[in-house]
Amino acid sequence: MTAAHDPLYDHDGWWDPGCRGFASLRSISTFRLDLLRRWLPGPWRDRTVVDLGCGGGLLAVPLAADGARVVGVDLARRALLAGARRGERLFQPVGGDILQPPVADACADLVLLADVLEHVDDPRTVVAAAAALVRPGGHLFINTIHRTARARLLAITLAEGLGFVPRGTHLWRRFVAPAELERFAGAAGLQLVRQVGEVPRLFATLRRGAIALRESDSLAVAYGALYRRRA
Repeated sequence: MTAAHDPLYDHDGWWDPGCRGFASLRSISTFRLDLLRRWLPGPWRDRTVVDLGCGGGLLAVPLAADGARVVGVDLARRALLAGARRGERLFQPVGGDILQPPVADACADLVLLADVLEHVDDPRTVVAAAAALVRPGGHLFINTIHRTARARLLAITLAEGLGFVPRGTHLWRRFVAPAELERFAGAAGLQLVRQVGEVPRLFATLRRGAIALRESDSLAVAYGALYRRRA
């Protein structure tokens, strides 16, 4: 769920309902899981999933509970331990760099890069490393933030300023435009299947004290994309 080297998230409070620092990520992950289950319907028990930058396993643990074989890769040791405790051995947490993940190429039916690209300096290389893990016909699921003034206002000025995410989480220069992501994915042998905008539900966010998302036709703030590896 986060960049593997990000010290803000090397923490054990991922699943703690009393830890406000992760409340927004827990809420956002519920939204992302719904997208995944609708975009890739069917039984999960025959699927192998690699979650790069998995953090505390907010996606990895539920997908493993659905029956998938899930490997979560991150450098944040405390986050991995939090996921392992929550998952009760449902998924396999692995300490490793997302640029050189310690898993075999073409091993996964699905690779996840959720809330990762906006934390790295070289998203092209990260997308290429993730794509290498996808088997022919498999998928790569990405969520990230567009590099727009509106995204800076919502994700940095407001979300961080109001304490919905920790201060210093985001740098605007690291946000990724959809056209850039499309170039990175195409160069890695991937084809876009689905794409959707993600925008905050403002009243629900204020009421819950955590970011709540809804789908949008606009990609101007944040967006999710599903790619398929060409056979």
